[in-house]
Amino acid sequence: MNRNRILSILACFLFAAAALMTVIDSCSFDKSFYAREYEKNNTSAFTGMSQEDNLRATSALLDYLRGSREDIVVLAKVGSQEREVFNERETRHMVDVRALYQKAVSARNIMALLTAFLLVYLIGKEKLSIPEILRMGFREGVMIIVIFVLFVAVWALADFNAFWTNFHLLLFDNDLWLLDPNTSIMINLFPGSFFFDLVIRIILIYLALILGISLYAFFPWRKAS
Repeated sequence: MNRNRILSILACFLFAAAALMTVIDSCSFDKSFYAREYEKNNTSAFTGMSQEDNLRATSALLDYLRGSREDIVVLAKVGSQEREVFNERETRHMVDVRALYQKAVSARNIMALLTAFLLVYLIGKEKLSIPEILRMGFREGVMIIVIFVLFVAVWALADFNAFWTNFHLLLFDNDLWLLDPNTSIMINLFPGSFFFDLVIRIILIYLALILGISLYAFFPWRKAS
């Protein structure tokens, strides 16, 4: 296997991983998705808050994760009482979630920079085109990521509760993610059905992206002359 092929495989792998994390990021911060899910799940009936306050509390969480605010303190009318939306356990869990999110963003950015560096080298130094790089490295470089995504899809469809529990056990070293729906507004904002829809949406968008790139790289009109 020659050097250009190895570098092409590496570039495609890094791109595929960075693209997956970008799709996760984009879907997770799409506020219109939250609004649709809250309407679909009748979330206000479970949180005791209006749709407007559900979305306001959600915006605070998303802004906190991205570092544009330093807390998740939100006051809202819950039932008939004005109170802070999120309790201490939820607040502590979000500290862990933000740390995980920021590490993931840093990893994604590093992979994107490495991808760009490899592409600049292969295009500028080796005089390869993007289609040539894709044809040399796409199958091997992307297949491992696609297999992982398909595995997640099958697991999520077969037993989402088991998938979601193991996901948390893998990523968190405490049990703060175990929230009581009788006392936690956060778990009522984001029940299992919400996360199921989010995970499936991420998988479908990512696979559509990979399919589109595959068509670009391998259809007859892209074959090398």
